[in-house]
Amino acid sequence: MNVPATKAQRVRAVLDILEHAELGARELTAHLGLPPSKLRSVQRDLEDLQLTGEIERVGSGRYRRPARASTLNPVEALAVYSATRMLHHHAAGYNEHYLSALQKLTAQLPGTARHVAEQANAAYRQRRGGQGGAQAEGSSASRTFELVARAWLEGRVLRFEYHSPTRVSTVELIIYFIELNPQNRQAYAIGVNRLRDGDVPFVFRLARIRDAQLLTDTCEIPSSFDPLEFLSGAWGIMTGEPTRVELFFSPAVRDRVRETPLGPQADVAPLASGHTRVVLTVGGWKELVPWILGWGGEVEVIAPAGLRSHVAQAHAQGAQLYRQTELT
Repeated sequence: MNVPATKAQRVRAVLDILEHAELGARELTAHLGLPPSKLRSVQRDLEDLQLTGEIERVGSGRYRRPARASTLNPVEALAVYSATRMLHHHAAGYNEHYLSALQKLTAQLPGTARHVAEQANAAYRQRRGGQGGAQAEGSSASRTFELVARAWLEGRVLRFEYHSPTRVSTVELIIYFIELNPQNRQAYAIGVNRLRDGDVPFVFRLARIRDAQLLTDTCEIPSSFDPLEFLSGAWGIMTGEPTRVELFFSPAVRDRVRETPLGPQADVAPLASGHTRVVLTVGGWKELVPWILGWGGEVEVIAPAGLRSHVAQAHAQGAQLYRQTELT
């Protein structure tokens, strides 16, 4: 949020905030990024706005803007609020856009639920007070997310430095879609890097984007691009050649396997022995590894051979680590 420079900007910002949250003068001053010396000015703003009926006092020195007609029914508001909560869980630090969305949706929840949701929002707001590197990282993440969203919604090219695990490269991205990985809850931009030959979309993790700049160049999303088709073979977000994966789960986790969403294309077969045979077709198996390892010794990889070898090696390394620990 930009720090308001004039009284008019400050009053407008106060109204925007109090439409979606109940705050006191000190909290508002900090939320606006104003120095403590501006506390009295904010208090006068609140007094004036209360006199004109634009805000109301709700006790304990807190204020709010009277609720207006909701555009969502309670179930719709809860569904969207829950989705936004999942979005904010992916961020290691504070993201002002996530909080703003949560506050707007909270205002549309029924009374008791709204009170509980406001407490959750307040806990998330505390991340804003992070110090040093954590605060700077949160601000940078908010800025990146804002620019990525604007590039997609405004049809503009986004230029940035992309820090992959192996190298740093310059990207000028035409964004086709923005998606959250259901496995690691990270946000990704899907699109074409116009600095590379070809028109095949690639996937870019937002957390690895640095020095993003929104260019004036405009672009279009091809009408032939279908995000669901593009991601249809992905276990999380990464795509690739279709790979058949066969897993054999022990009887001890039969119910857990049945309750786990494996996608519409999964072939899940409970066996008379109590074991469960699962066959998946995914675009490459690397994203599956953390999930498979999370089952420990309750699952055996049957195929492909490369995945079976990788998981076996990871278990062997873990066992060796614990053997060394027990000896020391």
